[in-house]
Amino acid sequence: MLETGWDILFFWVARMVMLGMKLTGSVPFKEVFCHPLVRDAQGRKMSKSLGNVIDPLEVIQGISLEDLHAKLDGGNLDPKEVARAKADQKKTYPSGIPECGTDALRFGLCGLVTGGRDLNLNVMQVKGYRQFVNKFYQATRFALMNYGDYTPPASGKKSGKETLVEKWILHRFNEAAKQANEGLETREFHKSTGAIYMYWLYQLCDIYIENSKPLMREGTPEQKKSAQDTLYTVLEGGLKLLHPFMPFVTEELWQRLPRRPGDKTPSIMVAPYPVFETEFDDPVSAGEYEQIIATVKVARSLLDSYGIKQDANSNPFYI
Repeated sequence: MLETGWDILFFWVARMVMLGMKLTGSVPFKEVFCHPLVRDAQGRKMSKSLGNVIDPLEVIQGISLEDLHAKLDGGNLDPKEVARAKADQKKTYPSGIPECGTDALRFGLCGLVTGGRDLNLNVMQVKGYRQFVNKFYQATRFALMNYGDYTPPASGKKSGKETLVEKWILHRFNEAAKQANEGLETREFHKSTGAIYMYWLYQLCDIYIENSKPLMREGTPEQKKSAQDTLYTVLEGGLKLLHPFMPFVTEELWQRLPRRPGDKTPSIMVAPYPVFETEFDDPVSAGEYEQIIATVKVARSLLDSYGIKQDANSNPFYI
């Protein structure tokens, strides 16, 4: 008889191992990662009587407050507990649980695993990761719009013609790959997700893509080609970094990108995971560009302080 959670865990692990050996002839895995106890956003243990049980399918698909209440009415709770649970649901989810999607939930859970005993799941934080999905979807869409019949170079190595911003983003991508691998190797998944999130949102999308637009639209053919090649390297590599945490949307976007000559990889699942490349390591260029970013931020702050908003918007700083 299975009496504890550990008994149940060992039972299911044994079943998966035996089934894997039966179907493939080898042990399917040699390591099991046990995540912390998942609690609600306030750190309370999930309980039906409190009405704070978070069903993963409801986070993925979304559910209205009325339907959350209806599930309580269909249970066997005492009427007083039902009333208390409904009040708690109304306070926590006044508009119900928004549709977040599988990838956003997976990324959110991995980002919350910090090595502590418990994990407080905030659905609104997961909703933020859904918006993050939209951000890198739009970034990939921008790249595809600017590629046309573009064919990426045979390799992602530097050409020697990169501008300062290109050297900077290649260095940042390299750093993100290094941190992501370290987090995966040590099973500190929050370090991996944090590095990847920072890279995509604040470095690739907010800075490099915005500052590559003038090069692609107004630059010389050589500058445009270099900007396209660099964007392909850092965007395709960024999707690979994200894939273990957001497998579905990254597969879809990766399949839409053009392939390098000779690359017959059928799926991002079996594509090589990015690792630290000495060639991309350029702290000097990165430091120079960081100084430019800091200068631009100060200039924008001064413009805002003096109310010069129209000029700042009509003549944005491209670094």
